[in-house]
Amino acid sequence: MVLLFLFALSMLGAPACAPQFAPLTTGSYSGTSPVPFWPKAEAGAWGGQWLGWTDDGEQLRVVRLIVRNRRPDEGHDDSFVTVESAPRVTFAVRCVKGLRAGPIQRASSANSIDLLRDRSGRLALGGKQYELRLDSVDPSLADAKVMLTYGGRTQVLYSADGFADDPHFDVAWAGDLDGDGKLDLVVNLSRKYSEHPYRLLLSTKAAPGQLVGDAARFDTAD
Repeated sequence: MVLLFLFALSMLGAPACAPQFAPLTTGSYSGTSPVPFWPKAEAGAWGGQWLGWTDDGEQLRVVRLIVRNRRPDEGHDDSFVTVESAPRVTFAVRCVKGLRAGPIQRASSANSIDLLRDRSGRLALGGKQYELRLDSVDPSLADAKVMLTYGGRTQVLYSADGFADDPHFDVAWAGDLDGDGKLDLVVNLSRKYSEHPYRLLLSTKAAPGQLVGDAARFDTAD
């Protein structure tokens, strides 16, 4: 009976973990230390094994994030932590179904995409041409919408919904991360200057009629 119970437990497997996303460029620096730090409430649970990639790399690889309390001699209490990645990466993710270590593909663009400046930009990926566009007629951008278009299909990635306070509409990375040949994105789209919701958008998470869907998110603020 005991052996049967243990076998049943083994078949259940480990409890599923929640998707996590770590954009490692969001840390702060002070003094001469080259190691970035975050509030513990944001990054305190980041320790352990992840999958990571660099913004200019072509591999999704196994990495380890090392989290430590900031030292008292750095002038901060234990509400802040430092985070290091080994090997060093720009982004890290874990507990997202369908992602695995292996080659990834970056999208190419004729110019860097600055939606506030240019209002639109094109991304090429494996023969596919995608367009990102900022639609707005209000000078304050309170009516702004960020649109993604491909093959006659258009999806609203973000809407300011009637309020804007020095907004930003940033594309931090674009390419194929999940290996299906379709566009995936890392975006930081916000109607307020001090809020930074980093979203990992994957084509394999898209709902019917969509191009991408939310896979994981990290929120931070100035």
